[in-house]
This record gives sequence, C-alpha cells and structure tokens, in this order.
Amino acid sequence: MGSTNPVLLGGGVVSNQSVYEAVTDARHLPGTRGCLDDGRQFEYVRSDHGTAIGKGKLATYDPVVAAVDKVACLAAAIGATSISVTVDLILSKNELAGGYLSIDDDAGEGELYRIIGHAAYLTGSSTHTFTIDRPVVLALTSSTTATIVFSANAVKISAAVVAAALPVEVAAGVPLFDVGIGSTTPQYFWVQKTGIANVLFGTAVGAIGGMVYHGENAGSFQLSVATTAQGQRVSLGTIAALLPVDTEYHPVYLNIA
Repeated sequence: MGSTNPVLLGGGVVSNQSVYEAVTDARHLPGTRGCLDDGRQFEYVRSDHGTAIGKGKLATYDPVVAAVDKVACLAAAIGATSISVTVDLILSKNELAGGYLSIDDDAGEGELYRIIGHAAYLTGSSTHTFTIDRPVVLALTSSTTATIVFSANAVKISAAVVAAALPVEVAAGVPLFDVGIGSTTPQYFWVQKTGIANVLFGTAVGAIGGMVYHGENAGSFQLSVATTAQGQRVSLGTIAALLPVDTEYHPVYLNIA
C-alpha cells in the first residue's frame, strides 16, 4: 500500500503531512514540491480565504495587486540577507514566506529572491523587511523598485470564467479533499499539480484527449477551445476517459506548472 505523504523534491525526505489533510501551522515552506510513489506531484500551499475549496476543484494563486506592484526599495549592499521595501500591507508574522521579490527596475534589476520570513506588520504604508533565500547579488539603491509575488503563499478557489474567455488567475493545483475556510485560521495543505486526478467539470466538457482549462463554474475545468483566446494558452491537462458531464467529476491527466 502506497504512502499518501509525499517525498519532498530536492531533499528526499518524506513529508509529515498527508495529501488528504490540512493543518493550521505550516509544516513546510509554501511552494515546496513533493511526489507520491505513483508519480503524482504536489505543491504545498496556504489558504486564508473565506471560501472553502472542495476536493477536485481548481485552486488559483492570489494575484499580484496594485499595492505590491513596483514598490520602492531601500538601498541594500551586495551580500545583504534581507530586502526592505515601502509598501501598504498589514501582515502577520511570516505570512508571505514562500513568496518572491522580483526586482523590476534600476539597480539590481532582473533578480528574483524568495521570501523565507519577516516580522508582523500591524500598520500599512511602512517599511517592511523581508529575509531572503540568498544574499543580494547586485546592490540595490533607493531608485530600485520591486514587485511582491505572493505565489504559493496563498491560494483560493478559481473564479468562474466567461465562456471561451481568458481567466485572470494563475492555476495552482487541485486539493484531494475538502479544504475548509481559512479566513479565521489559515489552512496549509497539498494541491496536486500533475498526474491522474478526478476533477469537477463545467459547461464545455469535450471528450477524451481534449485539453482542459479554467471552467465556467467556480473551481471547475472545461474544454480549451482552440479557436478562441483560450487556445493561445498552455492547457492545464488532458481529458483521460470518455465523455465528461457538466457539474460532475471526471478523470484528467493534470499538467500544471
């Protein structure tokens, strides 16, 4: 009988959390990847939203918002282990751990640093300092700007997509169990990225071999129509068997980056 606890990619250690459970205290840094012995791959994520995410429903990353786009940096020398920015965010301790700082413009531009920790910030519009995963390699100045990418730090159930339109969200993966509301207490759990999965289908269902994409119902998948704007994007997977049915669950081979 195979384990339901993934082996962590890059480390070979078996996770102490099953892909069928959520916890309220993180056991891994969000964004950590893992694999089961049948080859299915997963990503460790966090939800702090007021809407639950049902099993087999698509979760998407929290989008970048204007408040964290191209914010001003403070000067940082080569070798610094943290980066400070001026941003209007209220954060609990380590809330953005697992996210990224993208250095957009001016001195130091082109670098991407992973956030591994930070203090709590109870007021917005202040200097926030983020501990990063590696020392600064190109010095930053007060003219440098950065964008905070939440990434796997937080996910939500995918929004419904207007028929054949492009979504405005980035797919994260699919939980294998019902994840509760995270607005009071954050939920940490695994979402499936690749391999066979049983997922909710929306209106445009297609047939075996068809590519799937964000669906017209919240959390659902639907056929990616090649003659529309959807056909210009990478699919989230392939229909695995026979004919799906609207509002029912059906196997697909997931392929989410």
